[in-house]
Amino acid sequence: MSAQFQAEFRADYRYSVEGMVIAIVELNEWGKSVANDLDNVLDEIQDQVGGLGGYAVVYCDQMGIWDGVRLERGLARFYELGETAFERVAARLLHLLE
Repeated sequence: MSAQFQAEFRADYRYSVEGMVIAIVELNEWGKSVANDLDNVLDEIQDQVGGLGGYAVVYCDQMGIWDGVRLERGLARFYELGETAFERVAARLLHLLE
């Protein structure tokens, strides 16, 4: 499954679900960055997939760097993966893609 979202003054992104991994890609065509609008981005995705529980969430920024997103006590936090290819991210999260 994949989708693309745009709203005035909001992040411009697309996402896909592969196994138990949600991959968010910043399109950066206009609006806020995903990093600056992360709560709204996650809310929109959650509405589409029916919740984020059990999923690993990864994010590719405008420079093509993949990092992870962790939800802790209702707060979204980034953690460094520092990968430039989704294939390497997928290899690190392989147990979630099966």
